[in-house]
Amino acid sequence: MKYPVAERALKKWQGANLDKSVEPDSFIHYSFSYQGSTCSNGGDEFKAVLHARISPEGTVDRAWIEIPPEEHAAAMHMCTCPGSESLDASGFFDSLARDASFCGRSLEEIILEEVPLNHAGCFCHPPMVNQKWKIALSTMHFDLFS
Repeated sequence: MKYPVAERALKKWQGANLDKSVEPDSFIHYSFSYQGSTCSNGGDEFKAVLHARISPEGTVDRAWIEIPPEEHAAAMHMCTCPGSESLDASGFFDSLARDASFCGRSLEEIILEEVPLNHAGCFCHPPMVNQKWKIALSTMHFDLFS
């Protein structure tokens, strides 16, 4: 498969950023750690985890993004997050935690699909989220099929 990122990067991310566990029904739960940054205050770093539950054949059953609670204070400074102490940002984090629209499709189909991408470190708009999913799902596919 022709990945949208270099195979050398996939090997690095496979070892450094990817965790997996096989579930009783043979589905694999992958967790891809991502070091993000905010966009509206000079770039505070925060960690995010992109999760996917994938069938042994490579179909994405579930996929969601988690920003752990201990990372919320930094992540709240993204421009689309109501990021002040007086506002409740839980809706923003909940929206990321919903299943992605590509669930039910094959990893390969999702990875090769042409979608708008933006390499900013935040999760504010679909092109930024798409880019993170391309990285994470490519690494998961590489792990599953190489």
